[in-house]
Amino acid sequence: MAVLFFLGFWLTCLAGLWLWKKSLFIATWREPYFADTPVLIESDDWGPGGDFHAERLTQLLDMLVLHKDSVNRSAVLTADMVLAVPDVAKIEATGQYHRRLLDKDFPVIYQVLQQGIQQDTLVPQLHGMEHLNGKAFADLCQQQDPRLTTARASLDWWDWEKLDSPLQGHYVDGRNLPTQAISAADANSLVADAMNCFTRMFGYPSLSTVAPCYLWNDEIEQSWQRQNIIAIQTAGYRCTGRDETGHYFQDPPLIRAGNINRFAQVYLVRNVMYEPVDGKNTPTSAFAEAEIAYRQALPVSISTHRYNYTRSQEECQQAIAGLDQLLGQIRAKLPNIRFLASPELGEFLQNKTDNIVNRFNQRQWPKLELAATYRKTGAFLYRLYYRHRKLALIGYCTGLIIPAWLICKTSL
Repeated sequence: MAVLFFLGFWLTCLAGLWLWKKSLFIATWREPYFADTPVLIESDDWGPGGDFHAERLTQLLDMLVLHKDSVNRSAVLTADMVLAVPDVAKIEATGQYHRRLLDKDFPVIYQVLQQGIQQDTLVPQLHGMEHLNGKAFADLCQQQDPRLTTARASLDWWDWEKLDSPLQGHYVDGRNLPTQAISAADANSLVADAMNCFTRMFGYPSLSTVAPCYLWNDEIEQSWQRQNIIAIQTAGYRCTGRDETGHYFQDPPLIRAGNINRFAQVYLVRNVMYEPVDGKNTPTSAFAEAEIAYRQALPVSISTHRYNYTRSQEECQQAIAGLDQLLGQIRAKLPNIRFLASPELGEFLQNKTDNIVNRFNQRQWPKLELAATYRKTGAFLYRLYYRHRKLALIGYCTGLIIPAWLICKTSL
């Protein structure tokens, strides 16, 4: 009798939850669920810099080649490329914006990038023509704005990370707060120029992109669509600008992996933070996030910026060693992992390819397997549990957590 009582009670609770959260349950169930877990390493800001950046990148790629997935592919870095930096001397001499390009003016770095592509440990992805707004930068140069002192004093190269944060946005003008979005015409021109340069440098257009500082809007997405970009890498939200205090406007404030925008582009989402130079992330904390993603049958998308590897030699060595440890834990403890780059996952989610294809060296790998119904059911319950605190609390209060826990544990 007790068993029948609980079954009847739970069915009544489930019926109530369905009436209350039907649209949420349907939307969550329709998300992609993976049997083979994609593992992506997303690294922003690679591009022009000192020659020592090439040495650091070589060390990083040499470590990645040691890690193999379930189909014997090496770990691969999605290198989010900045294609140029301002030519400060020419800007000051002419009053017009001029660039120094990655391939022509920074050949040592460019050569290492090419080597990484050929050994299949690096896939380039468009980040932006620059990691700043060129027109705004040129105007500030002419005004001798003190925020550009470091840039104007540099004889060879300088790091845009030394700019004030609002000035690092590419698709906004951050000279003054609140930031201003660039015009549609400027967006189309900037994205088209960037895609032309990217294709010339790497032999194939970028199918995916991530915006500098996560600042972009609908007009930028439409400009990307015109250049056949099918996937947009995010941090789980989109920022359209910054207010008077520098805080970001989030619109939409929540993006799930596999969501499709109005231009039929698929969103990808970073869900594992490994930024050790910031002092916030360790291999242990990053693996805990990776494990949570695995339970939900989500891709494991690791965020690790270039600066972790291009500051002091000690910081670089520690960052590489930590990433090595993290990848080792993922390989040892998570079954059926697949190392992928963002454009490859984007193509898969758009159903544009059966096999996984690295478009930059034409290597192919077996297709990804999606989760079967029972595995998907457990992952679906995990997604509800981790995302919606009220539903988790209801599960504990009603006892529904017991059958849900049994399904989740036996589905992994």
